[in-house]
Amino acid sequence: MPENTRYGFPIEAWELAKEQANALLIERARERRTITYAEICRSVDAVSLKPRSWAIMGFLNEICTEADAKHGIMLASLVVRADTGMPGNGYFRNAANLGRDVADREAYWRSEVERIYEVFADEG
Repeated sequence: MPENTRYGFPIEAWELAKEQANALLIERARERRTITYAEICRSVDAVSLKPRSWAIMGFLNEICTEADAKHGIMLASLVVRADTGMPGNGYFRNAANLGRDVADREAYWRSEVERIYEVFADEG
């Protein structure tokens, strides 16, 4: 894959898409709401993402890693599956890679969502 792309998308478009997604996720955090994978894929128009793709997993992992460095939270915790209301397996793998204890997945996720709501309530 060429160095100037991410998952086949030009870097500039990928970064713009992350800005779009971050703005949407921050808005959802302030509203104390989640968003489904399909909704975020439809809402981000700088690149064409699809739920259940490697690209969306990589995309959300980058958002989480960047938010973790800036705020100590995994912002993409707000992105959930429509059928379960929780994130998919890739989210928990990334959380573990970032040093989170995900032994009790649901408890970890619920705690992280509350932390996100608190961070952005303070900024609102």
